[in-house]
Amino acid sequence: MSDIAVDEARPDLFEEFIACKRALGYAYGKSQLSVVRLLSRHLAVFKQDETFMTREAAESFYAPDGRRTQGTLRQRRAVVREFALFLCRKGTTCWVPPQRGERPPEPRFTPRIITAEEMARVIALVDQTPAPPQSPTSQIVLSAMIKTLWCCGLRIGEAVALTVGDADLASGVLTVRNGKGNHTRLVPMSPSLALDLAAYLERMGLCSTGPSQALFPNWRGAAYSAPAASRRVASAMAAAGITTDGARPPRTHDIRHSYAVQVLHALERKGIDPRAAVPLLGTYMGHRGIRSTEYYLRLTAPMREDVAEKMDGAYRGVFPEVG
Repeated sequence: MSDIAVDEARPDLFEEFIACKRALGYAYGKSQLSVVRLLSRHLAVFKQDETFMTREAAESFYAPDGRRTQGTLRQRRAVVREFALFLCRKGTTCWVPPQRGERPPEPRFTPRIITAEEMARVIALVDQTPAPPQSPTSQIVLSAMIKTLWCCGLRIGEAVALTVGDADLASGVLTVRNGKGNHTRLVPMSPSLALDLAAYLERMGLCSTGPSQALFPNWRGAAYSAPAASRRVASAMAAAGITTDGARPPRTHDIRHSYAVQVLHALERKGIDPRAAVPLLGTYMGHRGIRSTEYYLRLTAPMREDVAEKMDGAYRGVFPEVG
């Protein structure tokens, strides 16, 4: 299915632009595609002569209008500039928005690391909560989804995109298709999760469905959207009393951060050198480089105790005690 409608401005150019960005490793998912479609429709109302995108057409697309946030306007401007540079490389005449000056770096979000005990509490609560009459299997689906997120460290978009055919329970492997950067990878499961998913498929009657059936269907039988699934997971964590410092439930993506921390800690306890463990963990999580994996790793309180104990054993007596 085409990403750009045929009645929009030069759909061939926009399709080529999207394909080019994806080939370079950019996901260009729903958010970016929505902006590209809006830009295509926006340009369709402007007269196109020798200049495909004039300054007036470009600037009016991301001009403040009192309705859109600054973040939305920045995203629109970024897409316009990327598209303009793409056109210039093709030899098409257009106006290119100038590069913005360097902005001070924004503080990076600090994830809430969830412990195994907290996640067990969330899953137990979901399993014990009655489902609404209009969606009698919703709690069963939510429980299986949370277990998969916790045990495999998937992104929420990757989890909701899984189909029955993507779950090879005999081999204990999930196939994550078209993840971030449009990459596909194999994700081994623990034996306990594979058994749990097998029982889930049987209970849900999904064993007899086709391979394209959503693995975690909503009440209509279709795949959840990522925002809808995130809201359900966040509600379950809030109900279980799992909150951040701001008294809000953690983000669904914090489960992925927590997975990375828990796995690395477990590997360290087994005596595996972190320098060897981090690249393996990054490959499993679908990262393209070690820096992406390092961003997920946090020093938790139990880890601080381990570090202090090891340092004390290795360097005791090096520095004199101060009374």
